[in-house]
Amino acid sequence: MKRIISTILVCVLLLGCVMTLASCGKTLSGKYTDALAVTSYEFKGSKYTLTVDNIIGADTVTEGKYKIAENDEGDLKITFTWEEDGEEKTQTESFSSGEEDGVEYIKIGIVKYTKAD
Repeated sequence: MKRIISTILVCVLLLGCVMTLASCGKTLSGKYTDALAVTSYEFKGSKYTLTVDNIIGADTVTEGKYKIAENDEGDLKITFTWEEDGEEKTQTESFSSGEEDGVEYIKIGIVKYTKAD
């Protein structure tokens, strides 16, 4: 009887671990830049840094968190969350990723970003 109960407990714990790992979702790592090298995203864990190279003046840098998830139609969406003027802001865009000619890329909205070396 003890053996059956301990086997069931092990199965329940393993199932819990599998469910936890499956719920983590898609994450990104590394730096991605647009074709003109004006805008770049750097991803680490669930955090991102967005840098926009201003021709005149200092670069604009935004930091926050992101999450990639499927919507009800099964399309991937990326949601950015950041703080601006003491207020939390969010923005959701369509998302896709892949590899083309041996180079990894992501597409946020209509803009394609390639992974920097």
